[in-house]
Amino acid sequence: MLQRRLYGEWFVVALVAGALAWLSTANQRLSMVDNPIYDQALRLVAPPVDDRILIVEIDEPSLRALGRWPWPRSEHARMLDVVSQYRPKAIAYSVLFLDESPQDAQLSQAIIRAAPVYLPALIEQDAMGRTIAQQLPPPMLEAAAAGFGSVELLPDNDGVIRKMLPALASGREDLPPLYTLLAPSTGFETGAETRINYALSGDFRRISFASLAAGEVPPALVRDKLLLIGATAPGLANQQPVPRMAGGLLSGVEIEANLLNTQLQGTAIRTLPRQQRAALALLPLIVLMAGFLRLSPSSSFWLATGLAIGMVAISLGLLVIAHVWLPPAGAIAGLMAAHILWGWRRLNVIAQFVLARSAALEKEPGLALTTTVSRRGGDIVSRDANRLADLIEQLRHLRSFVSEAVEWLPAAICVVDREGRIVLGNRAATTLFGDKLAGRRIAEVAAGLSPVRENDHGLLRDAQGRFFLPETADFSGDYRIFSYADVTDLQRIAEERDDILQFLSHDIRSPNAAIVTLLETEQLGGKTSPPPAATLDAIRLHARHALKLADDFVQLSRARRRPMEPEPVDLCDVAREAADMVWPRARARQVMVRDECVDGEIWVMGDRSMILRAVLNLLENAVKFAPDAATVCFGVETAGSCAILTVAGPGPEMPPGRMANPFALYAEGRAADETGSLGLGLAFVQTIALRHSGRVTYRHHEGFGAQFCMELPLALLEDELEAG
Repeated sequence: MLQRRLYGEWFVVALVAGALAWLSTANQRLSMVDNPIYDQALRLVAPPVDDRILIVEIDEPSLRALGRWPWPRSEHARMLDVVSQYRPKAIAYSVLFLDESPQDAQLSQAIIRAAPVYLPALIEQDAMGRTIAQQLPPPMLEAAAAGFGSVELLPDNDGVIRKMLPALASGREDLPPLYTLLAPSTGFETGAETRINYALSGDFRRISFASLAAGEVPPALVRDKLLLIGATAPGLANQQPVPRMAGGLLSGVEIEANLLNTQLQGTAIRTLPRQQRAALALLPLIVLMAGFLRLSPSSSFWLATGLAIGMVAISLGLLVIAHVWLPPAGAIAGLMAAHILWGWRRLNVIAQFVLARSAALEKEPGLALTTTVSRRGGDIVSRDANRLADLIEQLRHLRSFVSEAVEWLPAAICVVDREGRIVLGNRAATTLFGDKLAGRRIAEVAAGLSPVRENDHGLLRDAQGRFFLPETADFSGDYRIFSYADVTDLQRIAEERDDILQFLSHDIRSPNAAIVTLLETEQLGGKTSPPPAATLDAIRLHARHALKLADDFVQLSRARRRPMEPEPVDLCDVAREAADMVWPRARARQVMVRDECVDGEIWVMGDRSMILRAVLNLLENAVKFAPDAATVCFGVETAGSCAILTVAGPGPEMPPGRMANPFALYAEGRAADETGSLGLGLAFVQTIALRHSGRVTYRHHEGFGAQFCMELPLALLEDELEAG
């Protein structure tokens, strides 16, 4: 219902805005928007000045030299006689000679000698713009002149001269513009609206009338030139407003010079006909109306703004590239009308829809909704908005009440629709799978959990090694609940139980069984004397091995579960203490333990007893596997924010099966006394390093031996803690 209503409103807005855009292209009032844009853009297309154009100014120096205006026509005759000797290409006056004078004969003879000379005529028009009468110069001057032209100007609504008079056929009935007598047509069709392409202010060459009449101008400056004679002196010349880039105010002869230059250069600017302007004004409107169906209100606003700026850019581009002016105000008016109308109508439709839906919601059974806040003051829209806010707030509380229990469940809960997309996830699910679960597919989200193939309980494991038990349940509405309970602690307890069972059933059982076998062998032999030394040594070896396994297993279990009590620990001091503890065993085999720790102290935060046990394991292994009379080295140094303890000795390389993971529990290996090795010592070292946010690495150098490095974070000093 709402969708159909909005489409209907959209169609009406499109029709109204389109009609406004079409009509606004002919509205002269919008020229107040177009003209400033056009005047500024003229700088981009200002043409160069034709070298043939020369303005002869009736300026203040001329008035001082020849007297007050009007001058006797003999002065004009004298100037034309001088000019005739310079042989200009043509002369055009921008001064009216309408009244008869006793000096007309002298002036007419001078005009004939300086031919061709074109004189201006005056056209009288009625209120409709139709020609009523033409005022020509006196008969003697009319007969001498090469032709007559109109110096009429067409101001725009703001009074600025921008348009060119159309080039009419020459004749007594219709006078052509004066500038068309000096230059051929630009090629624009007769009657087309064309505009003057003004040159930049001050670009035209000028000479003073008095200087030319006195013969002070070099002949080369005038020869083959098109002379425009007119007044420029303040108070004498009729100043007309023009675009600012051309000077702001220009005299009639200067405007005629720009008209002539536009004609000679062929750079007149053509204004597109109204039908074409209207058609182009509809294009951005169509794009905007299409955007209304897809975009949000803010995006629609920016689209309308971009289209308006784009229309201005297109207008400027056409002006620069094709010398065609497309006024953008009509299109901008259509865009503004469409945006305002669409916003108003859409707001009205949605307000009615919200009001109807709110009333229907209040009547829903089982929902105790009240709308007390909506009775506050304000206009109708504000009251409806407050009413809707009340309903939304109460529904939010209901939803919070229903989902709070699910939200705080320790298991990760996801509610999934029939398409497999998550519609709701609790806090544990966000912690497990990340933010923004709504809308994502459950298969994609759960892809990070891999099945645990070592058992048949259907457990899943994530990248951090945690274990989860998945469960699913269906409920009404084609929704399903996916639950992922974290059973990591239970799984680790089960694994430790399996480790204990394996340790007791196999690893501890093996040396004890060997001891029993040796004793039974002695009894079966019927020997009553004490067992030989070899048998005792074997029994002693197996007993010590069983004790060592039990001790290592107990230490590893403690390292995994025992709470740590971090304290500042000098790693160099711990390494030296471990070396002292292993010294008796090293001395028995004549193995030298060399201290390569740096001078001073290197402090880390950790459990001193655990770190000491880990270093002792590394040193005992190095001494145990080193040949007799060999040298084992240990040292502590810093690298960046870590302390590195290194233990190296000339021991044998690990078996190939152990090299893949030297610190794995129950990994393949042999002790120095050829008894089985379960990797409990190195597993203990790795556990201690990980619990202290560090790591341990192994490397075997050919020809040198094994090297173990344990990296632990350095402890922060007191000044660093205060600075932090």
